[in-house]
Amino acid sequence: MLLLGLIELMSLLGSYVLVITSRKDAGSYGASTVYHANSMKFLCCNEAIKHLTSEEKRDEAYFMSLLRIAETTCGLYYSYDRDLTLNLQRASKLAAGRVHKPLWKQADPRFVWNRNLLEELIETKLDEFITPLIQGSFQTEQFTLKDRLVRITLFSRRCNRRLGTRMWRRGANLEGATANFVETEQLVEYEGLTSSFIQVRGSIPLLWEQIVDLSYKPRPSIIEHEEMTKVVERHFHDLSQRYGDTMVIDLTDKQGDEGNLSNAFAAEMQNFPDIRYVHFDFHHICGGGNFDNLQVLYDEIEEAIQKQGGVDISL
Repeated sequence: MLLLGLIELMSLLGSYVLVITSRKDAGSYGASTVYHANSMKFLCCNEAIKHLTSEEKRDEAYFMSLLRIAETTCGLYYSYDRDLTLNLQRASKLAAGRVHKPLWKQADPRFVWNRNLLEELIETKLDEFITPLIQGSFQTEQFTLKDRLVRITLFSRRCNRRLGTRMWRRGANLEGATANFVETEQLVEYEGLTSSFIQVRGSIPLLWEQIVDLSYKPRPSIIEHEEMTKVVERHFHDLSQRYGDTMVIDLTDKQGDEGNLSNAFAAEMQNFPDIRYVHFDFHHICGGGNFDNLQVLYDEIEEAIQKQGGVDISL
């Protein structure tokens, strides 16, 4: 079993530890093995739980039902000796001494899924028991090109700043962090050289919501707020600090309620002339499985991709 962290439910119920109970080998990243967590379980650390009253047992059962949801979290990956949270571009710029620190100290906290669960282990300096996990996807394949081996690896790292299920979590918060932000990295290894291509995506960085009701597609609603432009500014300042020059591709519909959201985003982007904004009505142009029409988008942004090597896609 691998310890992932601890959580304190109530002073009465005490602490629970989360452990991985089964795993599988997902492939290799460099010379390091990457594992996928197949199953997890919370274990109680409090012997006093045996002497709870009936009401306390009901409370414990309720909290445990919430923890069972966390136990079913999918798409968790880890490595014992390689930091999976940092893309190759950032890792290559770090000071040489940093690689000798514990993995959690090397990690980008945005992508450490179990960051909150690790607080007590960090405070007590139990570095040897701390393993950061990422949530997302990891896949690697290799093939032969002109008798030379080529390896392609795809990483997706989900940010922990503004998590939530689709519909329930939309837009940005006041700090500019967008819902369900994901960084995807494509690594190509060939003849001793490695290429890293980064793409990030997330919810449109406005203050908006989509209240879930009985309709098939709840209507998006923009939240009027005096900080709206500041929110957008904070979002793109953070991106520029981490990734450099940014180009925005808006894939929303141009009609209906989604069109209103897109128009509001386009209007805000006029306040940022240094950031190129491109609207591409994905559903209209590529509807019916006509994905070959993506060539239209690529032709429009090819020069920028060649120049900077990265695109921010807003969904």
